[in-house]
Amino acid sequence: MADKEMQEFVKPLMKSFGGLQQLTLLLAQKGMADPEEAGAAASEYLRFFGLVAVGWMWARMAKVALEKQGDDETGFYADKLDLARFYMKKVLPETAALGLSIQAGKKPIMAMADAAF
Repeated sequence: MADKEMQEFVKPLMKSFGGLQQLTLLLAQKGMADPEEAGAAASEYLRFFGLVAVGWMWARMAKVALEKQGDDETGFYADKLDLARFYMKKVLPETAALGLSIQAGKKPIMAMADAAF
């Protein structure tokens, strides 16, 4: 299997992983100065992390499917590749919006009055 075949799975994953690394550093810096910053981003950060982790698993499954697709009489591995493509193109890009939300910081949350809840 050529690395070229894996590019459609690896490129989006590496882009999201790079974003995860940057956000981790940002949250570590902001969170040391103000714990509310980390708390305000916690849900979005965990979702971002989860999307990247599942993307990594789909990339691994795609690698196996590419290696075994020649012996695939049932279409199982072809289906795995289609699902991996779907994840990389339709689900993993959600990390972009999560990243923007995380970067917004605590102000949009903390500016609301307690009575608003």
